[in-house]
Amino acid sequence: MNARITRIHTKFAALPTTEKAVLGPPLTEAQLSDFEDSHSVRLPEEFRQFLTRIGHGGYGPTYGLLPMEQWVSRKGGKGQLAESFPVVPDLDIPQGPAEQGEFTGSFPGTIAVVYRGCSDFTLLVVTGPGRGRLVEVNGEGFFAPRFHTDSDFLSWYERWLDFVLTGHRDLTRFADQMSGDEAQLVATLLDDELPTRRRAAACTFITHPDPSTDLPGALLQALTTEAHPAVREAILRALAAQGEHGRDLLARALTDPIPGIRSLAAILMTTRTPEGWRLLAQRREVLSQHLANETDDSVRDSIERALNLM
Repeated sequence: MNARITRIHTKFAALPTTEKAVLGPPLTEAQLSDFEDSHSVRLPEEFRQFLTRIGHGGYGPTYGLLPMEQWVSRKGGKGQLAESFPVVPDLDIPQGPAEQGEFTGSFPGTIAVVYRGCSDFTLLVVTGPGRGRLVEVNGEGFFAPRFHTDSDFLSWYERWLDFVLTGHRDLTRFADQMSGDEAQLVATLLDDELPTRRRAAACTFITHPDPSTDLPGALLQALTTEAHPAVREAILRALAAQGEHGRDLLARALTDPIPGIRSLAAILMTTRTPEGWRLLAQRREVLSQHLANETDDSVRDSIERALNLM
């Protein structure tokens, strides 16, 4: 634990001044105990260590870390944190909105650590099977809760610092990504048994800085062996992020059994230029040939829209 705290202090100090990185002063043990006693809960130890040894509120993802007074929704009662947050992490990749009436408004067994805008929040599970993990939620149920891959709060926060320091091209996807260098992420994508982690590895390649020339080939290998549609979708987006060579490889997905993935491949084969969206000649030919054999109307519509680009 001490080594992790030291690393976070060091990385925080190395942030560029443009980040305007400021944390509030650490909380005292008495302040934490008062909060815990009030809500009949013990906060996860890694979060407690962050609060008492690093800081409280301030610099972090999106709009930053929330202060203690905003951790708990006013809609929740005093016993809300002691109730279990029932979602088990990593069982599968959640798809679509939460079921009607489920997970709207308040979320038992959690505290809000980041407000992400509109009704989106990053929560820390304090009671339940996901205790200590971060989970992404929407207060109106527009999407089902999905867990971050990080094992605890310290790992999550250190990953945020790493992403900033290494220059990820876009930090808006942070919640769906994971830590690791290129070799580690490729190994996860190819070999990890959990689709949630494979998807996170693929999503990380969408913004990962300085990808090697070998990465598109590794992504294509993963695409051809991946069984989970949501992971294949993330791989397509990662391929498109690798530039023109990556977009050329998207043609392999035009035979995918899922129509939505075939449509996404066609859409991602287009290129954005200063003059607007364009479809290069060789990809235009590939899509034209596929259109002749495509039977799904939604896929045909996506291909036709791509072909209509000048």
